[in-house]
Amino acid sequence: MSELVELPSLPLTELLSPAALTGGGSGGMAGEVYRLLRQLIIEVKLLPGRALSEKEVAAALSVSKTPVREAIIRLAEEGLLTVVPKGGTYVAPIDIQRYMEAVFVRVRLEESAAMGAARRHSFEDLGRLDMCVAMQVEAARSEDFAAFFQLDEDFHRDIFVAARLPGVWTIVNQAKGEVDRMRHLKRVFAVRRTEDVIKEHKAIVDAIRSGDPARAREALVAHLGSLESKLGELSGNPKLWSYIEKINTRSGRKRAPRHAASSTA
Repeated sequence: MSELVELPSLPLTELLSPAALTGGGSGGMAGEVYRLLRQLIIEVKLLPGRALSEKEVAAALSVSKTPVREAIIRLAEEGLLTVVPKGGTYVAPIDIQRYMEAVFVRVRLEESAAMGAARRHSFEDLGRLDMCVAMQVEAARSEDFAAFFQLDEDFHRDIFVAARLPGVWTIVNQAKGEVDRMRHLKRVFAVRRTEDVIKEHKAIVDAIRSGDPARAREALVAHLGSLESKLGELSGNPKLWSYIEKINTRSGRKRAPRHAASSTA
């Protein structure tokens, strides 16, 4: 077997800076810190098992510890951070069970949204979806996979908008953190479906345009896949499985409480 991909563990000062804070958006400073840290975890720039010091994050962003603490609490509630009493805060390991549960939540909510979009869409909704797909084609052509990922997010959010359920997308987005982290890992390991995704997105838009809820649901489920197909994707890439096992084993050692570590020394 060829060597596993080793993702770099960059200094926190290279990942976070005051310039990344826009001063806008909902949730105030805590909301901004939360979004920045979440993005770094999702994009696997903060690696599983990495210690995350409240003090260091606050210093890197030139903010007080209060918004950092609030952001850490939110991320722990989403399962993206693990807070060990007397042991510190760590980026959570990649949890296959949580990943599968997130896939289930996403598929169930989004298939309903696709049906609603087929019933309630406007001309503007269709234009927005068509434009998003066109921009994905351009991103794929230029191999701008970061832009492609964001456009994919925009596309799925716009389905909820077309269904007149924009607030539900917030619930889906919070629930699918592990899905997005796995998607970025697949990108690192060159597990890509770029062309297929574009074709499937076009099929979803056509189904919504037809006004047929059953057809829209079928196109959406064909795109997102089933729990079985997601497991098949993972098992079909031994490098990815090996990396997940390796990083989870390492992160498990790092998360031991300090008092436990000292007692066994």
